[in-house]
Amino acid sequence: MSIDSWQVVCSHWVVKNRFAMTLIVSVAMAFGHGPVSVVRAAAPVPVAHRGLLRHAPENTLPAFATCLELGMGFELDIRTTQDGHLVVLHDDNVERTTNGPSRSIQEMTLTEVRQLDAGSWFDPAFAGVRVPTLEETLALVKARKRGKTIIALNVKQLTPVGETTLVSLVEKYGLLDESFAFDQNAEMSQRLKKLNPKFRIGQNVNRESLDARLKEGFLDVFLLTFAPTSDDVERLRQHKKQVLFNYAGSGDARRNPKTWKKVRDAGIDGMLTDYPLECRGVWRGSLP
Repeated sequence: MSIDSWQVVCSHWVVKNRFAMTLIVSVAMAFGHGPVSVVRAAAPVPVAHRGLLRHAPENTLPAFATCLELGMGFELDIRTTQDGHLVVLHDDNVERTTNGPSRSIQEMTLTEVRQLDAGSWFDPAFAGVRVPTLEETLALVKARKRGKTIIALNVKQLTPVGETTLVSLVEKYGLLDESFAFDQNAEMSQRLKKLNPKFRIGQNVNRESLDARLKEGFLDVFLLTFAPTSDDVERLRQHKKQVLFNYAGSGDARRNPKTWKKVRDAGIDGMLTDYPLECRGVWRGSLP
């Protein structure tokens, strides 16, 4: 879908769902310093897990659009339909996040997937929201991002043809410097890199494997699963690596302002989190 076509679709959705947009904007304003249009990205960058999954249906254009308006990055999940289209969906089964039956996305064509409602399960205000394609999502990023951003492409399931499509789409929308793929196996990572050496590869890295991953020299993005020190960050920076902290997940264990402040002070580039709005408030000093 072209950017113009996407804008038409979004316009229709906004007209039909003013309450939903009001909800998102209200949430955004509650954790910022004024209207959405003047909110600026903080450093480090909050990377919203599956978009604003606590305030809008996960992995949907409304959730992603709000992240972009707020100057935040986001993480998304990539799967492949039966007829080879790349779509943004976390589960293999469509039942949890759509009104569809218990069925694998790999058994459905894109036309069938497009009939699903991916918003009503979260709130009736989001009725009619669809499962987006990866191309629609990257077109949205290109059109709406506020300066530099971070887009984490969580590869759940790709075919060999899909690997080529993924790299081509990132190239098409000029996001090689701002996106990276992760969670794919080592063989796929090598193939993606071979398709374009500038295509960035990330990986979850724990403290025990940090030295080994650094010595390999392959990764572009270190998605650390431990809270790094400033020495850890500086060491990775010396090797020209992007340094992110993976703090995704819900509950008090992942909603700790002390940890948020610790990793900010360590100098990370961004943090993957389910609580990007609250985290930003803490980083700015507007929340305790």
